[in-house]
Amino acid sequence: MGKGVRGLSLKDQLPNCEIFINQKIYNLIDLVQNKKVVDIGCGFGANKKIVEDAGGTWVGVEPFEGGAHTVVGDAENLPFEDESFDIAVMDAVLEHVPNVSKAFEEVSRVLKPNGLFVGYVAFMECFHEISYSHLSFKALEHFSNINGMKLDKISGGGRFGIDYHLAVLFYPINIKFLRGLIAIIIRALIALKSIFAYFGLRLLRKNCHNQAIIMSVNYYKLECLRQSNGFDFVIKKIDENSSTD
Repeated sequence: MGKGVRGLSLKDQLPNCEIFINQKIYNLIDLVQNKKVVDIGCGFGANKKIVEDAGGTWVGVEPFEGGAHTVVGDAENLPFEDESFDIAVMDAVLEHVPNVSKAFEEVSRVLKPNGLFVGYVAFMECFHEISYSHLSFKALEHFSNINGMKLDKISGGGRFGIDYHLAVLFYPINIKFLRGLIAIIIRALIALKSIFAYFGLRLLRKNCHNQAIIMSVNYYKLECLRQSNGFDFVIKKIDENSSTD
């Protein structure tokens, strides 16, 4: 089921979190109610109204002077005290940060315990607007783990590197209407491969039904993630002072 000289299993390759394919995993309106939110790389402040209408406090951060709605700073050196925010947002920003590990460290520092770090990051997208580090799902998990956080949810498979690069290739001809169709075809092909994998596990490897189902579903998830153009994510800061039973 897996490739490589190390003989990694599907479980080894998948992130240890809830995995969703072509599904929305958070609604910003629901998350930010009466919360203090830092929007890192906020651009023109599209999230400001969403947060404030939900009763939250919004603070935007941009590395350049961007007007009264923003604080000047960057993801690798946030100008805030420790544990200042309930929610941190980086929507299509992490790929433009030179030192991703430092950005994760800073987000963890300014988040309160049990605070959430949410957003989107590019993976199979091509270079754009000085992008440095396009992150895999395992990279999101790794940088979370080493900075006192945990990848809680991830979603991919809504769009894929293939349809993204076709859109770039044909630009300025707009093939946006085809991207959704191409993504549907890709998901269908991966689903078909996972069905073949199920029967291969049952007939050739003699796995039981339940085990074959689990492995074929994991195969579908892994292939969708591997070929995604990017990921939505929810990362939670670990409360080191919380008691465990």
